[in-house]
Amino acid sequence: MNKPRYARVPVGPFGLLRAIVRMLGLVLVTLFYVLGWGLVALWPWDRAGRARLRRGVSRRWAGSMCRVLGGRVDLQGELPAGPGFLITNHTGYLDIPVLMSLTGCRFVSKSEIAHWPVIGFLARKGGTLFVNRGNKGRDANVTLDGMARALEDGDLVVFFPEGTTGTGERILPFRSGLLSLPARDGHPVWPAALVYETDVPDVDTGLALAWSGGQSLLPHVWRLVCLPGFSVRVASGHAVEATHRKTLARALEYRVTLMHAGLARLEAAPEPAPETAS
Repeated sequence: MNKPRYARVPVGPFGLLRAIVRMLGLVLVTLFYVLGWGLVALWPWDRAGRARLRRGVSRRWAGSMCRVLGGRVDLQGELPAGPGFLITNHTGYLDIPVLMSLTGCRFVSKSEIAHWPVIGFLARKGGTLFVNRGNKGRDANVTLDGMARALEDGDLVVFFPEGTTGTGERILPFRSGLLSLPARDGHPVWPAALVYETDVPDVDTGLALAWSGGQSLLPHVWRLVCLPGFSVRVASGHAVEATHRKTLARALEYRVTLMHAGLARLEAAPEPAPETAS
């Protein structure tokens, strides 16, 4: 097996200082929102009030994280507010704050993340629903029940049917397991697509921003904060409905593939030449 290649981000003295400030900023912003959420949550909110509070705090935290990282988010179309389901392609952990900053959504994630230091704690506080991948029966029912309760709370539930992260160059085949609930109960599912680009022409976007191929987390985060910034285009499509999960998965994969290809063409298009006076 070939070892994954890593992006090399050129960093000068100013870039190094900016990276250190950003790392501190990520920590301080997270501490501020975690402590704030902990204090506000002491109030005896009802279920609906607590859900609205969590969505508001999550959205503001995610937006702050994107700004600290120098991220610019360009939304094309409208994302649903919830309750409902949203699916998209998956390039890595950056997808979480990008989508959360737009919607205050909840995510479905693999159960291993619940036990990761710091990240697992933040995921639980953000209302993440954890699934034991590959397990059927009771574990699957527990996940579907959690998704149903999230809809009752008015949440937008986001998951990544590719089941893994990719470099962002193409859409991987969609898995249909988590689409059982919307197919069974007739819930619409909104498709979306994300395409990233860096501000450094010589840096491969798929290596610098996508977290895939067995890369270690901390070195990848360090390369990310060393970048001058990044931008992400998010395209949203019309809701899709189907009565069978596999039919729904195929329809959504087709929609996401088309939107992703359109965003990729926009990224590759050259900037228009400035007009000159004749």
